[in-house]
Amino acid sequence: MEKWSIGSYRKPFLDVGYFHSNAASGTVEIGEKDSEFALSSESMALLDATLKGLMRDDSEHWPALRQKTADPQLQDIVAVLDDAGLIRESAPEHTLVKKQQLLQQALEEAWSALQGQRFADRDAARELLDCIADTSSRPFDALYASSSNVYLVYARVALQSWAVICPPAVPAAAALLERLLGEPPREVTVEFSAFWVSEVRKCLSVLTWLLVRSQQPGAHKLCTSVLAVDAEDLGLNLAIRLERWGLDFLAEQGSSQYRTSFSNDNDRRDALIAASYAQEYYITDRFIDLICPAIAQRLPRPLKKLARRYYMEEAGHELYELKTCKSLGMSEEALHTALPTPFAQLLCDFYTYFATRDVVSYFAAATITEGLPGQENLLNALSAEFSSTPLFNNRPSRKHEQLNDKLAHQYISRIMLSEVGELSVAQQRSTATAYALLLELTHRAWEELHRLHVVNRRPPLNYAMDDFL
Repeated sequence: MEKWSIGSYRKPFLDVGYFHSNAASGTVEIGEKDSEFALSSESMALLDATLKGLMRDDSEHWPALRQKTADPQLQDIVAVLDDAGLIRESAPEHTLVKKQQLLQQALEEAWSALQGQRFADRDAARELLDCIADTSSRPFDALYASSSNVYLVYARVALQSWAVICPPAVPAAAALLERLLGEPPREVTVEFSAFWVSEVRKCLSVLTWLLVRSQQPGAHKLCTSVLAVDAEDLGLNLAIRLERWGLDFLAEQGSSQYRTSFSNDNDRRDALIAASYAQEYYITDRFIDLICPAIAQRLPRPLKKLARRYYMEEAGHELYELKTCKSLGMSEEALHTALPTPFAQLLCDFYTYFATRDVVSYFAAATITEGLPGQENLLNALSAEFSSTPLFNNRPSRKHEQLNDKLAHQYISRIMLSEVGELSVAQQRSTATAYALLLELTHRAWEELHRLHVVNRRPPLNYAMDDFL
């Protein structure tokens, strides 16, 4: 952390309710409600005028104070007053009025995007609105079984996740769904607390995309059944069984359009490579955040130690992907100005949901993001072979891959679940269901990149909600 100073304020001012000049003693007494400091100077009038001027945020002294070029004695006085909490901020970067305005703009953007796609499924909107209204705890198995339409299942899980990690997104989503049901548009008053509208907009982008995709071909679950569980078993054995089930599921999916897009005669391969690394960055940038909810729980000490170690081993890994993105012409600012792909957001939101609600399922599915044992890193292999970008350099991503291998992260689920002991049938079934959801989601995430950047010919980074539709 950097030391707090006057330069940390955007537009500071001296906030005192007590101000008394005593000409006889040559002092000025100031404080929030009564005298806290008695300041003296050979030039009483100048001190009085300077302090009164500092009570305005447009005082000519503030620029010099913020840049540390003001009179040293004045800098010392203001530093003491700042430590005492008498310097305040007058120009917040995000006012409540501005937040509400930006929220309305985001809602209008989502509405326009849905209207552009002629979305009119009132039943889906009503089901999701009922999901928001129903605050009772529901087993994840029931949530997963609530629809054969995988995008509507994603929407339900997303809403439950946002209730924890981005609460303002839930009333915003409700307002959008109400409008889809024919309610007149209304101004939504949301308690933002520490949250920014940009994150709510990302959530609305995901919801808009999910609603549209739920009405398009390919919305039925690819996973028709989950791993069968008939008896109590050890967590380690469950992890191993899920690995084998996962490899079988992936083998059943047939030819990957994403993979076949990597060919020398495909004029979209460079955009696809850049978009793929951008998605990798969006996920790794939030990856250590996903571990925190699990660490915060009162886990057995060996498991908590492993979770903390996993956090420390993953910290900073996003920089590997960022370097690769930069070699492909994408700056850090551009990456964070653009909207992340919906699947990248859902993946992070869902892992956070499980780390918060069901650590066994979280640890079991961690291997999916790390790569199942024996799986090749498809992106690094294909991009190295087919990229024609002159400055492309995926050595940082290769180093990330090699580091994960060295840290044995492909076996993270076995390592974690070896510490949980025996698990009930109900827990195993819930974990198997969560694993199925996350594995299918990960598979679809890559295929969606093909749809966006090869079929729809979108650029690697996109900035509007309807860019993903």
